[in-house]
Amino acid sequence: MNAQCGRTRSIKVPADAHAVPLVRGAVCDTLRAWGTLDDHVVQTVRLIISELLTNAVLHASAATAEAVVTMEMLDDFRMRLGVHDSHPESPAPVQSDVESPHGRGLWIVQALVQELDGVLFVERAADGGKTVGIVVSVSAGASRQADHDRPSAGAQAGREEKNRAPIASNDRLSGRTRIFSSPGYAR
Repeated sequence: MNAQCGRTRSIKVPADAHAVPLVRGAVCDTLRAWGTLDDHVVQTVRLIISELLTNAVLHASAATAEAVVTMEMLDDFRMRLGVHDSHPESPAPVQSDVESPHGRGLWIVQALVQELDGVLFVERAADGGKTVGIVVSVSAGASRQADHDRPSAGAQAGREEKNRAPIASNDRLSGRTRIFSSPGYAR
């Protein structure tokens, strides 16, 4: 087990659009300081957290004055990130028409989380609100790079086995947790 396992960070911000770029930067800085992620994973997580926090600001700000972004290394291969607000309603992906400027965020998040071998979840909180979050593999970028390089079938298989840590279940997700899945994608 590496020294990064068990590391946590919480960032409390006002439920305001001005907080989103500040949190994006703080998340990237934290992940890089932890030294466990490649740049592809950092940038993908940056976009995911940006979308999740933007959703909280746009849809929950009437019921919550602040949001809390949490980051935690669960083990050598997985990290959990979440955005908590005190609004009781869970987000749901919606079908948007081509002209609509909104409604694609959760679909984008689901695709990015799938790319990182992870899950997107909503967890009910004791305060009546919820945490919308992800659990992703921090080795996803390494296996993506292995797929790209393709030195030989045997070498590639060995590298993928070493770098991959599939997220089949997560004991940190409670019975109050609902895992999203999009049409055509089953976990």
